[in-house]
Amino acid sequence: MPAAAPLPDLSPILDPAQLVVARFPADWRPAQPVSGFSVVIDDGSEVTLVCAEEALAAYADDVIDAEPGWRRITFPGPLPWELVGFLADVAGRLAAVRIPLAAMAGFSTDHVLVRAAHAELAMTVLRGEEPPPVRPGMPT
Repeated sequence: MPAAAPLPDLSPILDPAQLVVARFPADWRPAQPVSGFSVVIDDGSEVTLVCAEEALAAYADDVIDAEPGWRRITFPGPLPWELVGFLADVAGRLAAVRIPLAAMAGFSTDHVLVRAAHAELAMTVLRGEEPPPVRPGMPT
């Protein structure tokens, strides 16, 4: 059986910042601009803020729940709007090594959030490199 062709390098960039995903009430908005990378999502029933962990302190009184310990991986653009299957490729590579993700898109770039503990392994597979073998005692 021939070896599988290597996967292409998706040119991921790992942001060094530790991020948090926080939930706020439906009518919440940041009173001041959020420093650094941030995303505010209002789905009508809640507001989600993704930002640097240290930036969340400015809004701590309004937080309903928070999940710290995330890292952002960016795929530099511009990624064409007609591009089909890019995120499916990213998700498939991460799923193959059992890494969950949260995805978001900017106008010309895509981003995924992965747990900080998975960031280096995620970068390995997104660069098209072979992941390290599973070590004994590690979940498969």
